Amino acid sequence: MSKEKIISNLDNLIFACLVLYSLTFFTATPINFLVTAFILGIIKIVFYENKNFLEIHSKHLIFISLFILCTFITVCINTDASFSYYRSYYISPLVALLLPLLFSFTYKKIIILLTLISLIFFLNACYINYQFMQNIIIERPDGFFNGYMLLCGMNLLILPILLTLSIHKNNLPKYIRIFFFVTILVNIPAIIFENTRIVWVSLFIVFFIIIFLSINKKIYLLLIFSLLIITSYNIFQISPNSINRLQTISSTNSNVQQNYERILMWHSALNMFIEHPITGIGIGNYHKEYVSHYRSPLSKEDTWHPHNVLLSMLAQSGLIGTIGYLLLFIYLYYKSISNYIKDKNIIDLTFLSSLLAFSLNGLTDCNFVGHNLKELTYMFYFITGMYLVCKKYIINKN
Repeated sequence: MSKEKIISNLDNLIFACLVLYSLTFFTATPINFLVTAFILGIIKIVFYENKNFLEIHSKHLIFISLFILCTFITVCINTDASFSYYRSYYISPLVALLLPLLFSFTYKKIIILLTLISLIFFLNACYINYQFMQNIIIERPDGFFNGYMLLCGMNLLILPILLTLSIHKNNLPKYIRIFFFVTILVNIPAIIFENTRIVWVSLFIVFFIIIFLSINKKIYLLLIFSLLIITSYNIFQISPNSINRLQTISSTNSNVQQNYERILMWHSALNMFIEHPITGIGIGNYHKEYVSHYRSPLSKEDTWHPHNVLLSMLAQSGLIGTIGYLLLFIYLYYKSISNYIKDKNIIDLTFLSSLLAFSLNGLTDCNFVGHNLKELTYMFYFITGMYLVCKKYIINKN
């Protein structure tokens, strides 16, 4: 068999793995299809005749490497840090980002994968809406997803992308744009019934920004956003649990235990950083230290993270790790915003909307390299990799 045929077969296998990932990202599977695709990509390089097959035209990978290096330094310095946790939550998800270095993504393949992901969101929302209509009482329904916090993070990563692509005139087939928009509409009641307040706030902000930047005639902007508000308001009226959750968004009273518990967690994480400012308490040590030394007497929860990405970084990796994290996200925002202002490119707006929603989610949960939610880090890097390909920041000649 010729080298070209072997490479072609490996490419087909890699794409098959990515298709399977797009259909199973929402649940725990015994096979990590992104890792499998990455391994096949490494094997494929052996058969390349031209080893200079890559062109990289941005500093994104440099800032990601800086983040990984800074956190690695804290693991090396702090003997209490867990290297196995670091490897699992910080290093392993990088395969999703590095796949474009090993596989030639085309625009068509990216849209196929995104359409399959959209299909999962559509079916999941239909199932949640069905549960509600059948009075199947679940306080925080997550449908087919492996936990409501995973669904929360995935909603904020994916739905802004679908909305942006659906309302922009671009070279997507019209039926795909319609399907993306229908997925958004079906998810509106499902998101309300899911009762995750940060999703409500984040999507309200991000959807408004997307619509504002995408529609030139402001009267249409006003009509569309008003329609969304009225629709959401009416859906809230048929869900008493959702109304109760909505009314407690801004409460800091101890009677609202979830909100008050968050404040106690944040104080605990801040105390960890104050007492260990350089390298933190050690990556992977939050739960042990929290239970042993930092838990408030008023707390009623046994938590594994402080429900805030920045405070988690400060507590576990100190200033060294947090600087790498902040520089990475500052650069991601700077590059996408400056590019959009300059070119008004839909690709930049698509990535920026997903990035903003993901960051807002990080205010009340550890959705990035966070305990028991590393699937979100995989998806975040996967989306970032697709963005770098679409912008031609990464060009795989083979």
